Amino acid sequence: MVFSSLFGKDSTVGVDIGSNCIKIVEIEPTSRGWELANVAVGNCPRDAIKDGVIVNILEVSNEIRSMLKDAGIKATGAVSGISGSQVIVRQVQFPKMSEAVLRKSIKYEASKYISSSMDDSVVEFEIIGDSDEPGQMNVWLVAAPREMIESRVSVLESAGLEPIAIDVEAFALIRSLVEFSASDQYLYQTVALVDMGASHTDVNIVSRGQFVLTRNIPIAGDGFTNAIKSLTGATFEEAEKMKLEMTAEHPLDQLATGETNNHNWKAVQPLLDELIREIRRSINYYHSQFPEGSVEAFVSKVILTGGTAQTPGMDAYISSKLGIATEVADVFKDTAISIGTATQSVVDEHGPVLAVGSGLALKELAARVEQKAA
Repeated sequence: MVFSSLFGKDSTVGVDIGSNCIKIVEIEPTSRGWELANVAVGNCPRDAIKDGVIVNILEVSNEIRSMLKDAGIKATGAVSGISGSQVIVRQVQFPKMSEAVLRKSIKYEASKYISSSMDDSVVEFEIIGDSDEPGQMNVWLVAAPREMIESRVSVLESAGLEPIAIDVEAFALIRSLVEFSASDQYLYQTVALVDMGASHTDVNIVSRGQFVLTRNIPIAGDGFTNAIKSLTGATFEEAEKMKLEMTAEHPLDQLATGETNNHNWKAVQPLLDELIREIRRSINYYHSQFPEGSVEAFVSKVILTGGTAQTPGMDAYISSKLGIATEVADVFKDTAISIGTATQSVVDEHGPVLAVGSGLALKELAARVEQKAA
């Protein structure tokens, strides 16, 4: 949808660069449908990303190059993604005009809604359709710091890949879990896709297959680790190990019953509860946009993705707090993307963290298939 320059490539991969790990996903269209051809998961160099900008281009690109080689991925093009509080996604109203005219004036129009400098931002848009207000049209407006975009382009190029597009991670997530769902269930209900990473959590609400809201919350896995670090005086690596051991012994929903006296859980729980309160605020804000009792306003399910979502008992704990059915996404079971030639054990281990990368990989492929069909 955004930051895209579509042109044919023999093979395209989705490269999801997170602050904790890098995920590379290769998906192929076959006569049997969409298939996962290859996947690679590796560590992102520590402190290589600051405020969404990749500051250590060389180390990150070297890691990606090594991952491509080890996985036997021969892709020539790549799609990467961006997210975070500096990425602005808003539905706005503009006077009715053609796409060509809007493109010429987009920086002027966008400056009314974006506080950052237009010269330092990359701005894109998509015209949704006419507004209820005469002479106006609804437009999705997307803006991100130019430095954030250019750092990803530089990393892909340094890794030997040709950047095809830089997408918004929220759109990629919706693409893999909703648009390419194995059924049409999400086309008739409202769901919250909650991507729980290392540095932040993104809440994306999708109603009847349409993206309606995204919100970035600066609480995620590293925050829980740092809470244990502060409590114990351990190093970050030691605290991370303690966090994993904590939930390996007792899932979060069991820890919450108070049957075990785990001091590390007592450090983590207040922060996790604050995250859940912020998720609830996002859902309540969405509810407030509709008349009471509206079917569209009812969020029927919370779907978790990302590394932190794999924490044992996370789905049950969040469900108990929100009062909404919550599950961890099984990307290659719940979607129309089959495992294909990929290793089942890798998919089982990393499934929830591959949702964004899968959506990135599908961006160019799906567009190309649609062009051929037309």
